[in-house]
Amino acid sequence: MPDLDRLTKLFRALSGRNWRDVTASAMQIAAHEEEIGHYHAADMLRGALRPNGHHQTGSAAPEPHDVGEVTSVSQALVRVETPEALDDVVLQAGQRAELEMLLREWTGREELQSHGVSRRSRLLFHGPPGCGKTLTARALGNATGLPVYVVRFDAVVGAYLGQTALRLRELFRFAELTEAVVVFDEIDALAKRRGNPLDVGELDRVVISLMQELEHTQPRGFVVASSNIPHRLDEALWRRFDLILPFPAPKPAELQRFASRLARSYGLEDLRLAGRKRAKSFADVRQLVETERRHLLLSSSS
Repeated sequence: MPDLDRLTKLFRALSGRNWRDVTASAMQIAAHEEEIGHYHAADMLRGALRPNGHHQTGSAAPEPHDVGEVTSVSQALVRVETPEALDDVVLQAGQRAELEMLLREWTGREELQSHGVSRRSRLLFHGPPGCGKTLTARALGNATGLPVYVVRFDAVVGAYLGQTALRLRELFRFAELTEAVVVFDEIDALAKRRGNPLDVGELDRVVISLMQELEHTQPRGFVVASSNIPHRLDEALWRRFDLILPFPAPKPAELQRFASRLARSYGLEDLRLAGRKRAKSFADVRQLVETERRHLLLSSSS
C-alpha cells in the first residue's frame, strides 16, 4: 500500500486541481508498487490513468524529470539537441515530398481535427545503417519546434516477467501527453518476428505489447521508429504505422554532394570521395569530413 506521504501529495494535488502534480503523484505510486514486486497492481494503476486509451487534452504534459527518480521514464528517455534542419538532410524527391506533407499536416492539425481527420504521427523509417534515418527524425523535431527524445532500450527491457510491457506503457503514455518526437532507434530490438522456437515466450509478449501501444496511442507529437533490418520485423507491426518511409543506400553522386556541402559548412575545401571506397553511407562521409577537419586544425596549430 502507498505510504501516507505519497497519498497526501496526491490528495493535495487533487484538491488544488493541479493535474500535472496529480499525474506525477499517481505515477510515483504506480512505480512504488512495481519496485516492491506488485507488477499487476502497477499495471492496473497505470492503466487507470489512461481510461479507454484517451487523455485529457487540457492537462499539462509531464516531462520525464517531473515524475522523479521513481519512474523508469526518466531513465529510458534521453533528450538530444537538434541542430540539423530538414533542408540540410540529403533526401530523395519522394522522401522529401512525404515529409513536407507531414509538416503540413502538423501545421494544420487543428483544421484536420475539426473535420474529424487525424494527422499521421506514427512513423517507421527503414533502410541500411548510416543513411539518414535518425538524422531525419531529429530534423523533424527541428522543423516542428518539438523536443526530441531517444529511447534507451537498456532501460526499457526488464529482468522480470511483464516489466518490459509496463515500461513500454509508460513511454507511450509520455508520448500521448507530451508534444515531442520520441525516437525508437533500431526498434528491431523489441519487434522481431514472433514464433522463433529459440526465443522465450516473454519476447513474443513484448512484441504484442508494442503493437498494442502503437495501435491505441495517439501521440501529441510523433513516435518515430527506425530499423536497419526491416525483414526481421514482425509482419503485423507494419500496419501500426501510418507512414512508412524507406531510406535506400545513397548513390555515389548523393554522397559526393553531401561531402561537398558538409566540407564547405566547416570552411574546408571541397572533399573528393573518389578512391575512398569505405564511404558507403552518409555516416561514413561525415566521419571522413570530420577526420579531415581535425587533421587541418591540428596542422594549423602546430
